[in-house]
Amino acid sequence: MTKNTVQRLLVFFLGVPLFILFELYASFGRNILLVLVAFGIQLGSIYETAGIFEKKSIKVNRPYLVVLAVLSSALVYLSPLYAPLLPSNPSPLELLLIVSFLGSLAAITPFAFSTKDQFDTLLPKIAASLFTYFYCGVLGACLVYIGSCFSQHSTPLFIFLLMTSGNDSMAWLVGISLGRKRGVVDVSPNKSLAGFIGGLLGSVLAALISYYLFPQAGISSLVDVLFVGLCVGVTVIVGDLVESALKRSVGVKDSSSFIPGRGGILDSFDSLLFSAPLFIALASIWGFFPPIG
Repeated sequence: MTKNTVQRLLVFFLGVPLFILFELYASFGRNILLVLVAFGIQLGSIYETAGIFEKKSIKVNRPYLVVLAVLSSALVYLSPLYAPLLPSNPSPLELLLIVSFLGSLAAITPFAFSTKDQFDTLLPKIAASLFTYFYCGVLGACLVYIGSCFSQHSTPLFIFLLMTSGNDSMAWLVGISLGRKRGVVDVSPNKSLAGFIGGLLGSVLAALISYYLFPQAGISSLVDVLFVGLCVGVTVIVGDLVESALKRSVGVKDSSSFIPGRGGILDSFDSLLFSAPLFIALASIWGFFPPIG
């Protein structure tokens, strides 16, 4: 049994039950403890993304982007509290979009005051700063939204994590069992076609389970939730490949060594970051997770 196999089994048999117990008995304050974990993910992912750019001699202002990202997520988390005080009483989703837009502008505003000696390096620095804020700040704020801003708090989080972890688990299981055709994509040559298909099936299966396990989610049609599961499955795969492309561009295997045996923060949460906004969009379009009572 390989080290990777042991780690995945530990996550399944230890990590999953612990998360369920945590969510059932420690989800006070609109999942404030998990929101703080999301803040930590943002902080770590910003430092890792900045480190990737620095390997190409492109420096970004890490402390500034960390403050910007965490502030954006904090505003999203607090949106149900201050939205009624605003003239139009915007929804948390509207405020998520507003915060994302304004944060993106703030990420590149400092470059308006660059000096002449900095002009030659401005373009890559602007691009790196905007990408880092979007990848870690905006997408991280989407994780905060899923955990705290739907009318239901635990149900959307459970369903989202079922769809994403189901993809990862099935992709690994099918990949090591049936994966013969590897090298399907150059950025991740160890991934197999069977693994990709297994991952998609894992997300769809998670959607099917969610339909029957969470009747309070307001899912009126099985077809709707299966479609959401399929779309989330695709973004989970693409999110993993995008992060692999980032690492390939600088010739590193892991984004960092922060998590022993797993690599960095990005290596563990890239798929969640990438799939979160699509999950929010589709759940909002179909009207999932209405108020209870």
